[in-house]
Amino acid sequence: MTQDMAWEGPKWLYAFLLGSCALLLYGQSSLATKAKPTEKYFWHSPPAFVDFQRRFLGVFFLFTLTEGLQSVYGEAVYEHYGYARREIGILIVTVHAISLFLGTFLGVAADCIGRRRATIFCGLLQLVGCLARQSRNFYVLCLASVCQGLAISLFPTALEAWLNAEHERLGFRQEWLSRTFWVMALGMGIAAIGVGAFANLMVDRFALGLASPTFVAAAIAALCVFLVLNGWVENVGTQPAQLSKALVNACQALTDRRILLLGWIQATFDISLAAFQFLWTPTLVADGRDIHSGMIYAYLMASLMLGSAIAAMLLCGPFNLRPESFLPLIFVAASLALLVPAYDHQEIGVLVTAFCVYHICVGISLPSLAYLRSIYIQNDRRAGVLSLYHIPVHMGMLFILIQGGILKNIENSTVFYLCILGLLSGSFALHSLDKYRQLTNIAGAAGDQSTSELHRRH
Repeated sequence: MTQDMAWEGPKWLYAFLLGSCALLLYGQSSLATKAKPTEKYFWHSPPAFVDFQRRFLGVFFLFTLTEGLQSVYGEAVYEHYGYARREIGILIVTVHAISLFLGTFLGVAADCIGRRRATIFCGLLQLVGCLARQSRNFYVLCLASVCQGLAISLFPTALEAWLNAEHERLGFRQEWLSRTFWVMALGMGIAAIGVGAFANLMVDRFALGLASPTFVAAAIAALCVFLVLNGWVENVGTQPAQLSKALVNACQALTDRRILLLGWIQATFDISLAAFQFLWTPTLVADGRDIHSGMIYAYLMASLMLGSAIAAMLLCGPFNLRPESFLPLIFVAASLALLVPAYDHQEIGVLVTAFCVYHICVGISLPSLAYLRSIYIQNDRRAGVLSLYHIPVHMGMLFILIQGGILKNIENSTVFYLCILGLLSGSFALHSLDKYRQLTNIAGAAGDQSTSELHRRH
């Protein structure tokens, strides 16, 4: 099969996904016109809150573009430089190993040195890493992998910690955070589609070389540093220069059953998403099948955008649901979608449909989990706890990359089955978190009633 005959899916699918997303957002805006300004709709945000969102989202989306431009031709650049599959695997493993063993402490340190400073350092790491990837020298590329691994540990950990602390400092309502989170998920899908088109234009149309997108990413990283320096204020969790205290505080937070459950939920979701990103292309091109990967990737990102629009309806209006009430079903739906590649189904149309369903679930889960984290994790230890949440993710990816990608000891279908088991356990953990919250609320209400009765008698 030639490239001209590569499978790219039905022509109407992309328009349908984007149209459904636009229809949901339009429906929400129509509801907002009938609502009072005090009600919880995104479209009735105060000017001060909108300005705060712009300052944060501008930096967040630029960081997203930086990461996207590095990943579009990530492995293709190494192959173009003449490196074998084993050497490429070492470079990729280095990213997750550095994130696990050094990045965790760097993320915890963000609570000490300040989230603004940590974000600036993240931008500088991205800048150095992107410039280093212009070199063909293996050790310079290893330096690029080290920078990327450390940057992954800080993004979005430091940014989310800054967002929550600054949101609280400015006195905005807690539930307004969900508005920012679903816009972040929606923008990630838009940015991913735009990055793919822009990178292809640079490489194919203007013939600037496979490494050219990473050079543009370096310029965007520099812009991120400039915007943070000139638009963000500093906030610090624990006292400066007390890394040991920050680490102890983060570990002590895990003694809270709710935070521990949330950590397991987050880890199962992140591992499934990271494994999917690593395996979706090899799954589709198995048995020599030829695909138009750029078009299929656009389907997946449009599905993520549709999921974020659904999340906006669920979290902000008109439903205003708690994430614990619907996320267990979303996790089950995601696990059922992954059952198709796990079963080693060969019909490519069915596979792509399952992948789109999975990304709709991802689009719903991303802002919903972020809102849960904003509720349960305290601001003074937020970056540290989020860094600890990433430990099982990096451990899982190291296992998959080494055992599956390099040593070939496990099949891709086995990895999908493990992800399914993880998502199902995450669904059960969500149910347990909801039940624990209800019991805590009942106990708190009973305590308040007893206190009121005691005061009445006195």
